[in-house]
Amino acid sequence: MQNYAIRLRATVDEQGALIKALLTHPMESGFRKNASGESAAAHYITDITLRINDETVLTLLTGSGIAANPLFGWRIAGVRSGDTVTVVWRDNLGNARTQTASAQ
Repeated sequence: MQNYAIRLRATVDEQGALIKALLTHPMESGFRKNASGESAAAHYITDITLRINDETVLTLLTGSGIAANPLFGWRIAGVRSGDTVTVVWRDNLGNARTQTASAQ
């Protein structure tokens, strides 16, 4: 599998934290045709989980309609500087990636 990365940033302010995650992934829907007219194999993220200090705060179910290399952002109240923020994604081929950052 290719090296699909997650770029993760959590910036704390008076409202909590703004968490941004850039997920490197082709997000191939399976509907596109290549030059020879064959369908490209489907390969897309199916779910994303956000955890703060190892407690799941959201699970997002996604599908093939999201663009390649999607950027997600969440505003989460109650996050403090130093808290651990973790993003995990899984795709339809069974691959998964995890990234952890400290809120700042």
